[in-house]
Amino acid sequence: MARVSRRTRTGVVAAAGLLAGTTLIGGCGGEQDSGPRAGAGSEAGEESATGGDEAAAEVVRTAHEKTVAAETAKMTLKVRAAMGGQQQTLTGDGTVDLADGTSDLTFEAGGGERIEQRVVDETLYQRLPDQAREQLGVDGPWISVDLRELAGSDGTVGGVRINDPVRGLDYTRALDDDATRVGTEEVGGVATTRYRVNVDVEELAGENTAESERLRQQLGDSLPMHLWLDDQDRIRRQQFEVSLDGEAARSNSRAQSQPPSRETRDATIRTVIEFSDFGTEVEVSPPPAGKTEDVTDKLARQTDRSPNG
Repeated sequence: MARVSRRTRTGVVAAAGLLAGTTLIGGCGGEQDSGPRAGAGSEAGEESATGGDEAAAEVVRTAHEKTVAAETAKMTLKVRAAMGGQQQTLTGDGTVDLADGTSDLTFEAGGGERIEQRVVDETLYQRLPDQAREQLGVDGPWISVDLRELAGSDGTVGGVRINDPVRGLDYTRALDDDATRVGTEEVGGVATTRYRVNVDVEELAGENTAESERLRQQLGDSLPMHLWLDDQDRIRRQQFEVSLDGEAARSNSRAQSQPPSRETRDATIRTVIEFSDFGTEVEVSPPPAGKTEDVTDKLARQTDRSPNG
């Protein structure tokens, strides 16, 4: 199976980020939020841990490579956006090729709305609910996005690119040396070791100065993250949390032709991704061409209007 460039593969961020993610932020207001926890480490079962650990750093630095080497996996994710005392949740599951980004996923947002999503040969396809199709001005049941073309731009709308699961996995290739072993837990019935780590944002961007600046605006200099690794040091779960300032959140409302709410203020997005059944079969076909409309240009224009673009 052909491998694509990291830039294009991580451009799959358009998936949950551009569409499901903007719906998540723009429509935030369904559930009452008791307040997001202060970070990934606040969950029950965590053992006390302070300071870095050379042995832990050595283990987590190889986690990305060992996970991608498994080639394919089943995946679940949960993205929660909390804003203005309200929250909205997006869940998803399916299969993914960890090497080239091919995937077949189904997302469910608040109100039971379902979004079918496929990525085939660097093109993303989504079957959207009626309201989302109306917002994009399309008639057919499926839309398509050329990820190669979108990768040439910022690849975000309102800075929501963090929501993409493949992008989330890609963050783990740029971990710094500050890693701490937290304890042991089961994830999906598999024994794992939990680590607290930090993503080095400058290393993540590489030599791309513009990308580095965008990532710093979105993430800061580093991104705290928790990883759960199995006995082969493959990632079974990762969890991270980022914040969007009020302007980015308001941009999402504008991108959906919705008036900014008085509640539109700083937003917190927590993402939890789990991988299982490594090596599972991944066979994905594009939807019928006659039922698909290309919206790459429309999304690129939204990207151009983004405050981070």
